[in-house]
Amino acid sequence: MEYKEQKRIALLVDYDNFNQDDYFQILFDELDEIGEVIIGRVYFSNEEGKKLSDKFRELELDPIYQLRFSKGKNAVDIRMSIEAIELLNKDYINTFCLATHDSDFTPLVKKLKESNKYIIGAGRDDVSKHFKSACDTFINVEHILSAKKGSSDNNKALDNRISTLVKHVDEIIDQNCDSEGYDYLSRLLSQLYLKDKEFNPKNYGAPNNKALPFFQRQLKNYYILKEEKTGWKVKKTDRKKTASNINQKMKNKAITIIETHYKNHKTGNIQKVNLELRRIRGFTLREIGHTKLTNFLKELGFTVDGHSFKK
Repeated sequence: MEYKEQKRIALLVDYDNFNQDDYFQILFDELDEIGEVIIGRVYFSNEEGKKLSDKFRELELDPIYQLRFSKGKNAVDIRMSIEAIELLNKDYINTFCLATHDSDFTPLVKKLKESNKYIIGAGRDDVSKHFKSACDTFINVEHILSAKKGSSDNNKALDNRISTLVKHVDEIIDQNCDSEGYDYLSRLLSQLYLKDKEFNPKNYGAPNNKALPFFQRQLKNYYILKEEKTGWKVKKTDRKKTASNINQKMKNKAITIIETHYKNHKTGNIQKVNLELRRIRGFTLREIGHTKLTNFLKELGFTVDGHSFKK
């Protein structure tokens, strides 16, 4: 994500449902890119939260325990909302980050925006589209985490997300391109952030959230970029021609890796080969015409037995 000004952030965490350690690491990494967390508070109503004072201190979050006066899940919601409204009096705070998987905070987001505050949402992918849409931007901690893990199931989900992203980008370019098919990257990104509140290159496996290198590397099969005095411009590639050339080149690399691995080990290990293949920049099984590595191995004449293969 790219931001024009440094944000002074009040971070409010709903620990009753936003409590996974990996999510906290992702959240703080992203907020470091956006601005400075001036106020950090974590709200909880469960007994587990009482035992985590040391953890909260390490995260530099002020723990706030809310006693449940009745059955239900709204104890934290109400306390967190009240304190968010109170923080509107702090003129030095121009941004709020609400870390929660609970879509019930959507009215609070709208109320904070009425006071001209920039709102960052952070949560899992299953937060309602209404909550995501109400925020100025949304940190999808689940997508970033799955992209980092890189398992075969995650790779398939990643491919689907990239396909959806490419569709959105294509639509924007088609609406704004010049006679040569180019649109300004800055204009495209402005519209993309409006169209997709959770757009972040890290959602798609990029090492950082910078858009230009993301287009140059991860999306190089889909777009051509050129730099002019007025800024970077982008246009769609000839997809049929590019796919044909790239697929065969990538497939040849994959074959070399598999054959070398088998030659060195006599009996191939599917997991180890999969790790080696993922080191090929831009590699996905779909690029070489497969959805499963075992099918590709069979195409090459190997017999697959569980997690191993041989000829």
